[in-house]
Amino acid sequence: MWKTLLFCVLIVLWNYLWVRHLSGHPPRSMAAIVTDALVVGGPFALLFSLASWDQVRTIRGLHIRARIDPLAGVLNRQTFIGRFQKAVAQARCGMLLLIDADDFKRINDFHGHAVGDRCIAAIGNRLSWHLREEDLAGRIGGEEFAVFLPEVSREHGNVVARRLGQPVAFSDAAGEMHHSVTLSIGAVWTQPDQSPEDLLMLADEALYEAKSTGRARMIVIGEVEPVLLGSPRPDQPPARRGRSRQPPTHRPAA
Repeated sequence: MWKTLLFCVLIVLWNYLWVRHLSGHPPRSMAAIVTDALVVGGPFALLFSLASWDQVRTIRGLHIRARIDPLAGVLNRQTFIGRFQKAVAQARCGMLLLIDADDFKRINDFHGHAVGDRCIAAIGNRLSWHLREEDLAGRIGGEEFAVFLPEVSREHGNVVARRLGQPVAFSDAAGEMHHSVTLSIGAVWTQPDQSPEDLLMLADEALYEAKSTGRARMIVIGEVEPVLLGSPRPDQPPARRGRSRQPPTHRPAA
């Protein structure tokens, strides 16, 4: 708006200089000069304003798409890790969660990728709904999400983690078939003297343990007992057990 007004003022001033001092025409009243300037330059000022507004909106949209995962509606991997590293560098203690959808490959194989996409969107919506403004949530790959709860007490952190880890309901595009998916969580309490890379690795190890010892549970580094998060659907195959520990990138298929 202010750009349009400024443009109109500049047009009026130029018209005034032209009529009074440069054109050599007989002097005219100030009202006539302003009227002519607005009639001639007003439409151009409006077009300039609309073009500027559209450009600003486009730039904002590109900025949002560059940091938000379009399917889950949470931060993408690069943005989450960058903000998490910044939070740790600022010596902010908290709770880091890695969350993985159980048997996600089975959902894609039996119901199609469109239903799998709705599952991912439902998980992202769960995270966005239950987190504070200062919390971080991101999709860091496939069906895996990460959450950082800065400056949270252990009691409150455990409550939030349990809420996030409950089975997630979703349906197909037509809303005719209803499904649910359980979640496994690996968690670690962060300390200022730990590097973000080490914290992510510890949470990843805890997530692997949660997946390989039954799923639908949360394993917290340093705590002995797992936290059960929900019961698998009756038609889900039993969890795979007894596999030897592999590097984090080779966890059991979701």
